[in-house]
Amino acid sequence: MSDRKPDIVEELRTQSQHDEDVHRRAANEIERLRVASGVWQPMSTAPKDDLPVLLYCPELKGHVAQEIVVGVWRFDANRRTFGYWVSDVGQLDPGFAETGPWIEYRELHPKMWAPLPACPEPPKPATKAKA
Repeated sequence: MSDRKPDIVEELRTQSQHDEDVHRRAANEIERLRVASGVWQPMSTAPKDDLPVLLYCPELKGHVAQEIVVGVWRFDANRRTFGYWVSDVGQLDPGFAETGPWIEYRELHPKMWAPLPACPEPPKPATKAKA
């Protein structure tokens, strides 16, 4: 038996009767605030539009900082799931004499996601003081 509570957004959406009721509006507002604050969110709410996000992948091994990578959803109509999560974390495959080596990127199975923080502002050039 799990002590894990369902996500409040999912719970509100299941209680929603139509698009404009208070439950649906509350769920949308919670999601908006989560994105704005950078809180880790369930994968069911992750964007699937080529937008890079932080992904928490607890099964990922190797040179990964606390199993967190920057990843993106890739659409593929030929797959049963119609898409998959990937990142720039890969393994070197020695390849064949004809192909040479390449990086093989594993499909990720993230458990949670968070938006990337904004890029830092570039430093402003120092101005000379007038004498």
